[in-house]
Amino acid sequence: MSKLLTNCRMSFATRSRLTKCYVWSIFLYACETWTLNASLERNIEALEMWLYRRIARISWKEKKKNKEVLEEIGLKHTELLKTIKTRQLAYYGHTRRHQSPQKSIMEGKINGKRQRGRKRRSWLGNIEETTTRWINECCEVALDREEWRRTIASDLWQETEER
Repeated sequence: MSKLLTNCRMSFATRSRLTKCYVWSIFLYACETWTLNASLERNIEALEMWLYRRIARISWKEKKKNKEVLEEIGLKHTELLKTIKTRQLAYYGHTRRHQSPQKSIMEGKINGKRQRGRKRRSWLGNIEETTTRWINECCEVALDREEWRRTIASDLWQETEER
């Protein structure tokens, strides 16, 4: 795969499309269920930038900043984290509209004791943070598919503008 990413005979656009087709599809498998924290987000950003540097054939010895690399390849910001958050929000809306075991798990209707220690970051907390709304409001909006799609689009658009 590394030979494909740095092949001089292929255009940048082709190498980029191959990366999105093969690498991203494998990486994004089941990303809807991940609980994102700050360190995981940094690792995802680092992976994406590493891929962009490989595709653009930019050596680490050049010591270019990430913004310079993104400008060089014609992007305003990274895309991978936004894709993950979009998929998570779409999955949340899907599970909220249907009766399933996943819905019971999300709502916390599972019996048992929580372990000692600091409370873990929850998946619903990620949804609440991404949408910038309270989870109760998200529950109501997610029941209407079209309204939920508009909410996802508007919230993620605001997030990319803030970067």
